[in-house]
Amino acid sequence: MQVPAHLTIPIEELPFDSLLADWRWLVANIYTPIMMTAFGDLFLHADAGHVHFLDLMAGQFNRVAESEEEYSTLCEDRLRCRTWFIGFLVMELRKTLGELAPGECYGCKLPLSLGGELAPDNFQRTDLQIHYSVMGQLHRPTHNLPLDTKIKRIKIE
Repeated sequence: MQVPAHLTIPIEELPFDSLLADWRWLVANIYTPIMMTAFGDLFLHADAGHVHFLDLMAGQFNRVAESEEEYSTLCEDRLRCRTWFIGFLVMELRKTLGELAPGECYGCKLPLSLGGELAPDNFQRTDLQIHYSVMGQLHRPTHNLPLDTKIKRIKIE
C-alpha cells in the first residue's frame, strides 16, 4: 500500500535548508527528506539508512525504521499510518478548510504542547516556513521540560 497523496505534501521543490533552520538543535544536516505529512511532519533518512520522523506538534525526532525498505513496509501497517498521517483529521480538515496550496500545511492554532487539542477547530492552513520556524522556536526551550510544566510566556522571533 502506498501512502495516499492527500495525506502528504509534495517535497520536490521545498527549501529544506530554510525550513529546518529552527530545528538544527534537534535535526543535524546529515538527513535527507523522504516524505512530508499534511501537518508538515517529516520523514528523513540518514546516510546510514535509518529513517527518522520529525514530529512538529510534539517537538520530537525519533528513529522509526532501520532502513527505507523497513519504512516502506511500516507504511503498509494501517495503525502506524493512522498514527503518522492522522488521516481521519486530514479528511475533516480538507472538508472544512479546503485543499492545501503549495507551501502550506495544516497547523495548530494552539500547539498541542501548550494545551491545544487534536481537533479540527484547532487547525488552520498555515505557511510551511512560518509553521516550521514557530514550532522549532517553541520546542527548543521546552524540549526537556516535564510534561506538566506550566509555561507562562513564549517569545517567537
